[in-house]
Amino acid sequence: MEAVQLVLPIFGIISLGYLAARTGFLTTAAVDGIDRYVFNFALTALLFRALANTALPTELPWGLWFSYYGGVLIVWAIGALLARMFFRRSPADSVIIGFGGGFSNTVMLGIPIILTAYGEEAGVPLFFILAFHGLTVFTIATFLLETTKPRDGAALTLVQILRESVKGVVTNPIIVALAFGIGFGQTGLSIPGPLDVTLEMLARTGIPCALFVLGATLVRYELKRSIDAAALIAAVKLVLHPIVVLGLSSFVFVLPPLWIKVAVTMAAMPTGVFCFVLANRYQAAPGAASSSILLATGFSLITLTLVLNYFL
Repeated sequence: MEAVQLVLPIFGIISLGYLAARTGFLTTAAVDGIDRYVFNFALTALLFRALANTALPTELPWGLWFSYYGGVLIVWAIGALLARMFFRRSPADSVIIGFGGGFSNTVMLGIPIILTAYGEEAGVPLFFILAFHGLTVFTIATFLLETTKPRDGAALTLVQILRESVKGVVTNPIIVALAFGIGFGQTGLSIPGPLDVTLEMLARTGIPCALFVLGATLVRYELKRSIDAAALIAAVKLVLHPIVVLGLSSFVFVLPPLWIKVAVTMAAMPTGVFCFVLANRYQAAPGAASSSILLATGFSLITLTLVLNYFL
């Protein structure tokens, strides 16, 4: 019951955002403006403040990284293999379909749900997952797509791919906020009163605005093409991914309970919108990627309720 009371308001706000954009109440420019505010101000304030008073563990969390990213790679490989075997997809299409099964909506849905469900204490494992998310997942995806795409033009070199990935990480406001929050927390200082109040006011808008703009951006994706491949992506993402991460974090690496909750809940998030951005850029299964975002987000209302009910 507690999980339902948590999830329904979250998806209620997502639905309001969807309706506002679908009916034209909010223009595309308005939605993009809210998105920039959330990404650059509200969520950064929320994460900085959550981590500024949090102590880091004394050892690097290899178990968390292997549990989460090992799960990503396992389901990615399974999804790509199934796409090749049963749907006869091209290698590049298969890379995207597998990628969609392992790439979570970390920012607009993962951060709000995890911090709402588990509190600010979840900020540390959340930081360790997000800090290397872009660098690892984006680099691998780009490398695979560059090596499997048709050779119409020059392929990016590994150095170019790594350079783009590192640039994306160090210029990402979310990652910068996480890093500064952790760094400030290690100084032992308190955030000055007026600044803390300012950050708190911004932070309070972060979760509802992130959910609202997520719903508004969903109108850009269609549920018309490649439904079979989209269903495969959604099934792998919402069911297989959290199960694999649960197995690795609980029985192989035996993480602390809170860290298991964060890792599994993040794995249970629906497919992130960057899946479509990458698919469209390389023209690799763009229809499946677009459809899977809508399909996975819709069905995550059920699967996330089950996951949270298990942990709460």
